[in-house]
Amino acid sequence: MTHHHAPGRDTPSRWQALVFQLKARLLQFRRSLREMPARPPRHAAGAALAAAPLAAEIKAPLWRDISPAEFPLTAGKVENLRRAAGAFHGVEIPAGSVFSFWRQLGRTTKAKGFTAGRELREGSLVPAVGGGLCQLSGLLYQAALKAGLEIVERHAHSRILAGAAAEQDLDSTVFWNYVDLRFRGEQAWRIEVELTAADLVVRLRSMAAGKVAAVKAAAPAPRPAPSGDCLTCGMLACFRHPATPPPPPRTPRRWGTRPSCSTPAGRSSTPGAAVIRGKATAG
Repeated sequence: MTHHHAPGRDTPSRWQALVFQLKARLLQFRRSLREMPARPPRHAAGAALAAAPLAAEIKAPLWRDISPAEFPLTAGKVENLRRAAGAFHGVEIPAGSVFSFWRQLGRTTKAKGFTAGRELREGSLVPAVGGGLCQLSGLLYQAALKAGLEIVERHAHSRILAGAAAEQDLDSTVFWNYVDLRFRGEQAWRIEVELTAADLVVRLRSMAAGKVAAVKAAAPAPRPAPSGDCLTCGMLACFRHPATPPPPPRTPRRWGTRPSCSTPAGRSSTPGAAVIRGKATAG
């Protein structure tokens, strides 16, 4: 079988992915160790500021013009945003307290309902569980700037997608747990996150709304575009490509038995065996 190959690029290897994972684990461990004495609190939802003036409202489209190949990971991104919204909506942060994206959300896993979405990793767009949450962190960052909150920590993407907020240096990437978004305010404030049929909406409310000047984003620094997209790069031989078929499963066999070529489909040559979905299992 012939695999197409994107010109000018080498097919990513599992070894490269392993090295990345090892580096990430070390950085995650270092961050956890460093913050063990005092880490940011996880804030509770409340209603004290539900009627407070609106300090900022930012929204962005959930869906863009995408190809059929890109639809599954875009749909995964939207599902991840829906899952994450519940951890932020209605949360109220006391005056002077730090808000941390990861401390508030926690780690994104399949057990929590997160699924595969697109993630910008090492310059390329790859499928990853929890992928797409940078759209939420980016809107939170923009809202914090508009509301005049103090930015404690923020990281820009290494690459710029055409038409994205990164072109104006208004993006904020996150990666558990050492690449975080953190900010705080001199007065108490409230987060609201909503997903409509078309948009992701982030609102910040505070009694100080209109009394604090907005913070201007820094001048955009030049950043390259992504070097590839797993869904459209054409590297079908890459282990990350969704179309790459998994290796065929090994059929379990009892010791001392030998499969018979004359055994009819759906039947077992082992006495006392039960047939489940066409496979012989000891009965």
